[in-house]
Amino acid sequence: MGVLQPDLDAPQLFLSASEMTAHPRDIHVATVNVRFDGLRHDPVPIPKHGAVNPKKPRFWDKTSDTCHKNPYREHPWAVRRSRLVDALLSTGSLPRFAHVGVGRDDGIEAGEYSPIFYDKQRFERVQWKTMWLSSRPEKPGSSQTRIATFLTLKDRLGGHLVHAVCTHYDDQGLVARAKSSLLIRTAIREWVEAVELETKMVGKGPKAPVLLFGDFNSPPDEDGYKNIVSFAPLKQPSFTFLDAYTHLAERRPGYDAQSRPYGPEMTWTGFTAPGLTETQRIDLIMAAADEGAKKGTDVARGGWVFTQYACLDNWIEEGDIDGWRGRWSDHRAVKATLAMRVARMSSGPEPTRHVELR
Repeated sequence: MGVLQPDLDAPQLFLSASEMTAHPRDIHVATVNVRFDGLRHDPVPIPKHGAVNPKKPRFWDKTSDTCHKNPYREHPWAVRRSRLVDALLSTGSLPRFAHVGVGRDDGIEAGEYSPIFYDKQRFERVQWKTMWLSSRPEKPGSSQTRIATFLTLKDRLGGHLVHAVCTHYDDQGLVARAKSSLLIRTAIREWVEAVELETKMVGKGPKAPVLLFGDFNSPPDEDGYKNIVSFAPLKQPSFTFLDAYTHLAERRPGYDAQSRPYGPEMTWTGFTAPGLTETQRIDLIMAAADEGAKKGTDVARGGWVFTQYACLDNWIEEGDIDGWRGRWSDHRAVKATLAMRVARMSSGPEPTRHVELR
């Protein structure tokens, strides 16, 4: 799941507000995969290597606490199943947010979701759809049903569009993941061109940013990842995507940005304690490169760049306020900020400031 918001009033989790200034047009994105809802009447089976008993009512309660205590500050939102969507909405924890998404099994409510929550105070919904990552992308199918949620928003601040896609790849097939990346590259390009033509936004100002995020189940050494970031052209028009982790803009005088990614590198941990499972970086936030961009660029479509990146740990070592310990998910949350490069540089040079990671 993904969340888009301006978050201008809240301090960053890893930087103090005085050390890095948010610009009104910055886009903050968070994605995280919450695997289980322990309060479901029919919970998803937990594998034998898992560390959490699904019959214990405290699991989702504690996940809920972790995710809800201060959503504007900590950002770890995620939803994969309909009951979790219901829980987020019914608790009133996200009053500023609306969401789109359907259950992958039937296109309505059954099965896993890949929803996108967005700040409705800043963004106006333009269009959205669900695509199945299969030979029949318009309807549910295949034994390993996977989906992508497409959403186009209009920024009330500047009137420009923002395109966002949330997905969750097959965790079983290497070939399926590789094909999904090729499929989604062309599908997103088709979606963006169609929406921008329909809304008459073609040629009006800078091109709209295109965000892609979710659980790709593909570490950087697999084709599922390589295909999504490759600059090699495909037979059909497509986008190439820049990984926020590897394309973080360099902090320099007059330009606010992080000096390096914050937090753990790996995003998938399993439910076991640290050190007991081989971890992987498979949860990603990316932005489409501009058409015709060359390999090595850090500038995304429309002149946007990643200025912040953080991977937030899912392990509560010493216990929370109620003494609960463990992992609230088998995935860590990933957060990134996308900024307009011109807007960031327009204020003129500034002295270099010491940035202390918290």
